[in-house]
Amino acid sequence: MKAIFTSLCILCFAITSAQNFDAGLIGGFCTSQVSGDNLSGYNKLGSRFGAYISYPINKKMSYQLEMQYLQKGSKKPYTENSPETYLFELNYIELPSTLNYQVKKGIYIESGLGTAFLVDYKEQDEMTDINTDKPNTLALDFLLGVQYEFKKNLKLNIRYANSISRIRKHASEEESGLNSGQFSSLVSFALMYQISR
Repeated sequence: MKAIFTSLCILCFAITSAQNFDAGLIGGFCTSQVSGDNLSGYNKLGSRFGAYISYPINKKMSYQLEMQYLQKGSKKPYTENSPETYLFELNYIELPSTLNYQVKKGIYIESGLGTAFLVDYKEQDEMTDINTDKPNTLALDFLLGVQYEFKKNLKLNIRYANSISRIRKHASEEESGLNSGQFSSLVSFALMYQISR
């Protein structure tokens, strides 16, 4: 919580008094899945919104820090052939930190790490709560994405994120090899609106 509070203070200060920093807002959605839960497919939709600051290192590179609310998990939707449903939703406050490189005018590649703190979660099977292993409260993700500035002060951000640390134990309860745990992966689509430079 101390890290969240510190990051929030930095972001608020940067947005209100930015000179060397770029600062702005982020809003979008993501689609995600969890490996190790015996399901497949990016069927879980969630929200992604927050704020960011970006500091130029040189003409081509910049360092970006974000604070955002992020929803991810897994879902088994209803189908006629398989009517059983399942939902595993994880809600995080995440602090992504990336290095951004401009490959050409208006196009940037980003890579970095995301440290996330679990706010709450729910796991349901056909509208009934399931009591299983609680997810870890701290998550670490690898991030890779692209930013496209299609209009002044407005960018489209497409980002892939994959867990480095596990969410919890594998559904099989095994602890070795490919069954070392449950890990999340997601693809997010967001607009980044720059409000200060």
